[in-house]
Amino acid sequence: MITIYDIAKKAGVSPSTVSKVINDYKAIPEETKEKVHRIMDEMNYIPNTGAKSLSSHKSYNVGILAYFGMKISPFKHTLFTDILDSFQTEMNNQNYDLIFISHNVAGQNGSFYKNCMSRDVAGVLLFGDINNKEMKEVVLSSIPKVCFDYVGGEMTSVQSDNYAKMKELTKCLIDLGHRNIFFVHGEPTGVTSERISGFKSALKEAGIPLNDAMLQESMYLDKQHIRSLTTDILRQPSNVPTAIMYPDDYSAIQGIAAIREEGLRCPNDISVTGFDGIFSGQVTSPRLTTVKQNTEEIGRALAKSLIECIERKRTEPHSIEIKGTILVGESTGPARK
Repeated sequence: MITIYDIAKKAGVSPSTVSKVINDYKAIPEETKEKVHRIMDEMNYIPNTGAKSLSSHKSYNVGILAYFGMKISPFKHTLFTDILDSFQTEMNNQNYDLIFISHNVAGQNGSFYKNCMSRDVAGVLLFGDINNKEMKEVVLSSIPKVCFDYVGGEMTSVQSDNYAKMKELTKCLIDLGHRNIFFVHGEPTGVTSERISGFKSALKEAGIPLNDAMLQESMYLDKQHIRSLTTDILRQPSNVPTAIMYPDDYSAIQGIAAIREEGLRCPNDISVTGFDGIFSGQVTSPRLTTVKQNTEEIGRALAKSLIECIERKRTEPHSIEIKGTILVGESTGPARK
């Protein structure tokens, strides 16, 4: 195995100089750096990043911790993979590597926090159920952290302008003549509260009274629950809505399937909206009317915020809003008479 001593011997420098080149010490002349790097390439030498972090007393590992329940993998959801793609690009540009946090700690079943500590993460990106006990342990720790879709003062977060876009999306339906609009929202979170507030505000400004049936809670990314809930809504003896708004595009697609199973058409009988703007929602039939979240900007903002938390150590938690875009598709139309 090639070592820094082999590199040093061929380059005619000391092993400590090679180590300093690997760790990008500014005091080393550029000519020496170029020579050492050239020889490293010629000899196919790959620096040990663990050793690099030890010598610099700094970890370059960043944890990705996503939890939506034991049976749900967020990495099957393109919203999160698109955000991660942008996040990874930004982090890699700053020489950070991503690792995924699980319960596996040295081959033993542990906690998310213990996994973070055992992997010596410099910081962590959080997705999902922040109120989960294990997630909360990470949130309350001293580990630098940022979170997507979180509303609160415990850590820095990045999210879309949920209130504004939900209000705008609701007004799109109202402008089409819809007055009996049901909002199938997600489980209780700060983001859910903002979207419900946007929904209520649009109704109030249009003079549309709100009744309890118009707000229906669903389980996130649970296809069967969405279908079942939609079927129950459509089979009511009265008060069947002319439009149903869903908390995400996957749910909207499942809702449309349930509408068809009941012998109804979208949008002729029931208009449908989603939220996220994922690719599958734009190639399905009918093409979804939805809110497209700016995943590229969200990922970039998460990365920059986390790097700031890691390198400055003490930054006050703050919230960053990234504006989304309304996409008007074919799943919405005029209210039936």
